[in-house]
Amino acid sequence: MIGDIRSILLLCAAFSQTRQGHAGDESLDRLKTLSLQELTATTVSLAAKSQQTLQEAAAAAYVISNEEIRRSGMQSIPEILRKVPGLEVARVDANQWAITSRGFNGAFANKLLVMVDGRTVYDPFNSGVYWNEQDYPLEDIDRIEVIRGPGATMWGSNAVNGVINIVTRTAQESQGTLVSAGASQEEPGFGTLRYGGQLNPDLHYRVYGKYNHRDDFHFSDGSKASDNLDLGRAGFRSDWTPNAQETLTLQGDYFNGTMQQTLTGADAAMPDRMQKQGGNLLLRWQRTLANGNRVQIRSYFDHATRQQMRLDHRRDTFDFDVQHSFHWHSHAPTWGAGYRFNSDQLTQKLALLTFDQARRDLHLFNLFAQDEWRPFGDAWRLIYGGKLEHNDFTGFELQPTARLLWSPDQQHSVWAAVSRAVRVPSRVEHDLNLLYNFAPGVTTNIRGGDSFKSETALSYELGYRFFPNRSFNLDTTLFYCDYARLSTTEPQTPIIGVGGILIPYQIANMAQGETYGWETALNWRASEFWRLQGSYSLFGMAIHKDPQSLDSAAAIAEGNSPRQRFNLSAYINLPNQLEFDSHWYYTDRLANGVPAYHRLDLRLGWQPSLHLELAAGVQNLLDNRHLEFIPPQDNPVLSSQMERNYYLKATLRF
Repeated sequence: MIGDIRSILLLCAAFSQTRQGHAGDESLDRLKTLSLQELTATTVSLAAKSQQTLQEAAAAAYVISNEEIRRSGMQSIPEILRKVPGLEVARVDANQWAITSRGFNGAFANKLLVMVDGRTVYDPFNSGVYWNEQDYPLEDIDRIEVIRGPGATMWGSNAVNGVINIVTRTAQESQGTLVSAGASQEEPGFGTLRYGGQLNPDLHYRVYGKYNHRDDFHFSDGSKASDNLDLGRAGFRSDWTPNAQETLTLQGDYFNGTMQQTLTGADAAMPDRMQKQGGNLLLRWQRTLANGNRVQIRSYFDHATRQQMRLDHRRDTFDFDVQHSFHWHSHAPTWGAGYRFNSDQLTQKLALLTFDQARRDLHLFNLFAQDEWRPFGDAWRLIYGGKLEHNDFTGFELQPTARLLWSPDQQHSVWAAVSRAVRVPSRVEHDLNLLYNFAPGVTTNIRGGDSFKSETALSYELGYRFFPNRSFNLDTTLFYCDYARLSTTEPQTPIIGVGGILIPYQIANMAQGETYGWETALNWRASEFWRLQGSYSLFGMAIHKDPQSLDSAAAIAEGNSPRQRFNLSAYINLPNQLEFDSHWYYTDRLANGVPAYHRLDLRLGWQPSLHLELAAGVQNLLDNRHLEFIPPQDNPVLSSQMERNYYLKATLRF
């Protein structure tokens, strides 16, 4: 949760045309004297759809700053997310991750909403996120905001257990030329080229290109897994600020590449090669009116195609929303409306996998309103509101919240919340018709249907933040969540025929469950040159089937989440502009057979000037390789093992 003060100083110094030489060294030295209160002055917009400090957020919020991204040594967004308390990050293979918040993890975890600059990358086809496609220049990411717990009142269905928003820098903040390149055992070659300029004092732009190749991982027996990735990406952003009250942003991205994955079951001998490409275009206008009133209109178009052995998938999404924030006496309401159109086309290549409708158009309408009321000044804040949505699968869904924040002084804040969220059905749960060769002479047939309803969650949270002095802060949260209508796969009466036995299964809502836990994070500046950052998460889950349910794997979600997670990072500023950073992660064992593991990452960085940065490091130092996740039996992807990785990286700015 360290604010991006260092990067701001770097940019300001880089823009200067008259102050060079030792000015850069003085800027770097000033960073060593900043207090944690200054470093943690990071704003977050996820909790209320408006900028506020972390101390003002009545939610379990966490922010990864650009400085933390730079000093993590990570080269992908999913790996960076490991440091967030309460967020489960597990590597499935060389190019896929299982990421969720507060349980129900999977390669396509379906209760976590992910956005980039407010553009949703959550896929309605399978209710998941293709993490290997979210590959942006890390130098241009301003921060990553994470809310653990429901965010549905502000962001809608599927923000059940958490929301992640990847916020990129404005074009004005990324001027000049940046060249970044490196190599590692995992990625033999990766590189980024970015240029930012201005057409006039009010109109700035940047363009970028990025490429990376991930090599194959290995299985436990030492054999090579066919799970490599080649991906190229390009994009742009322009920001027009004709005055201090108005901003118009236009940005877009395009990616193209291939990935492989090793399948199990009947397809075990056939590595699946996926060709993928896509692009997006986002337009956002915002204006600040008198008395702090604010209007924002945002629209985007997103296109993606994925071609693989079993199925080709084409998806187009158009989204439009408007919101208005204003102040009225002691109230600060925010309200708005939105519409989303999603169209997907499926081309089935194998007779075993079909969908009841090869093409489906989906419409989503929503209205939301939330008010922040300060009845007794700034010490007490009551936040209440709700979102009303209409989707084509289950009709109207209401998702309300009520939150209370008490800040008796600048050192303490206590908050409590109760919220309801829903996860609407995906295309898979509604239209799937899958035949699977379970054993010789035995075939299963898994079908979706119109009877599948939205899963619901009622969440209770209690949080406390403590800033006793300029060198220490603590953030802790307790939570309990009650789930209803959880997904199950119910066996039907077997059918015996000439070719063997066919066992039909129906996707249904015949389970309930509870999750509960404790999440805490702390920052401590031990000295001017040494800072520690850590987090700890304790998590529990219980799944209960309906008495009439026959699903033998209904409780499998309990085995996909670790009971305990821990991480500790140390940032040390050495003489001569050297940096030494260490990151230690611990993840408890999974009940499905994945053993507990420790991970230690080390990084040595050197910035001789504002224009050049060199870094070398090692990741997963303690293990030659280790397993992190095993997908459920209905997911045919075969897991490979996370490997030790040495890397070198150079970044040049001018």
